[in-house]
Amino acid sequence: MFIKVKRVWFILPLLVISLSCAPGVENGYSDDQADDIDSPSKAPAPIPIPSAHKDRIDTVLKHVRQRDLFPDHAFWTIFHGILGVGPEDAMILDPGTKKRIKAIDYLASGGEVNGLEFTPTADGVEVVTMPGSIIGQGHQDQFVAEMAEWDLPRDKKFTVNGTQYTFDDFIRQARAHASLTAKSFPGPDPLELTWTIVIVSKYYGPEHRWTNNRGEKLSVEDMARYELSQPIADSPVCGGTHRLFGLTWAYYLHRNAGGKKEGVWKQVADAIADYENRAHALQNPDGSFSTSYLNGPGNEPNNQLRLASTGHILEWLALAMTDTELKQPWVENAADALALMILENIDRPLDAGSLYHAAHGLELYRARLWGSPGSHKSPMPLPPTD
Repeated sequence: MFIKVKRVWFILPLLVISLSCAPGVENGYSDDQADDIDSPSKAPAPIPIPSAHKDRIDTVLKHVRQRDLFPDHAFWTIFHGILGVGPEDAMILDPGTKKRIKAIDYLASGGEVNGLEFTPTADGVEVVTMPGSIIGQGHQDQFVAEMAEWDLPRDKKFTVNGTQYTFDDFIRQARAHASLTAKSFPGPDPLELTWTIVIVSKYYGPEHRWTNNRGEKLSVEDMARYELSQPIADSPVCGGTHRLFGLTWAYYLHRNAGGKKEGVWKQVADAIADYENRAHALQNPDGSFSTSYLNGPGNEPNNQLRLASTGHILEWLALAMTDTELKQPWVENAADALALMILENIDRPLDAGSLYHAAHGLELYRARLWGSPGSHKSPMPLPPTD
């Protein structure tokens, strides 16, 4: 069941809790397609499904890049849209002027978006986290990390409350508030480092050590050890795929910088291999991944859940696997199944998080095998050769 508000579709809170990382549904209809975007008769026409594997992937990515975001979409939806296709290709359409601008530029210029709260601090600029929100950032450092995955430059200018800052101010804040002991607000849960480890390892390096704003000494290795101690397969947040993504990202940067596979990094490497095998073992006959993610078998018919689980797992595998591994038939079958889910449901509301994580996964997969289809290449770290 869906509740429709303006141009945004939202899943009821019960489904938000069950998926934990998929609160918004984006309908994807453009104003240039129809004056009444809500009319089922004006929905986008079905797209012919190519038979060739690469053509099918390209058709999906072209379609997703053409889906407009709108100023009255939630912040959560907009920054996931940027994650899906990159800051150069994610566009916001102004319904009044009919003009398109880059979504990242709209956010950076101080454009008003429901759920967006940038707050200057002594350490930089904080993106306010709204745990359980269906409109704002749901997890600590999620927005900054997703922009980091597309190599947003540190000197990118942002206007906050009329004052100019840079993306580096967001990066410095993420590093400063990282903690192994602090608790989240509201609630007793530890602060999440799943996204912070991506930011710090990318912009400061995988061997970085620092003192946070609580006076605690930290390192990227400490964060990796902490993340390994947290739930993965039974994580309530997208089946642990985000945690695996962050650990894999930091580990590959560590190895690419000459670091050895020992200590905590050996444990991370073993976890990567284990969960790759688990994804394959739990794969459904149609190529989709388990709707229970990496925690056990699952083949639920719910389209939103299938898109979420297959999209998130492929997104991580497209980072984690070598080029040779990505060419295995079972991975190709998964990418095909994911592409079909999107193509066969184009005229229906699609969960924004699931759609754009799936698109990001297909972007990474496509870039690894044939080069980037968009106008900006995602700078993901590559797996070590040994």
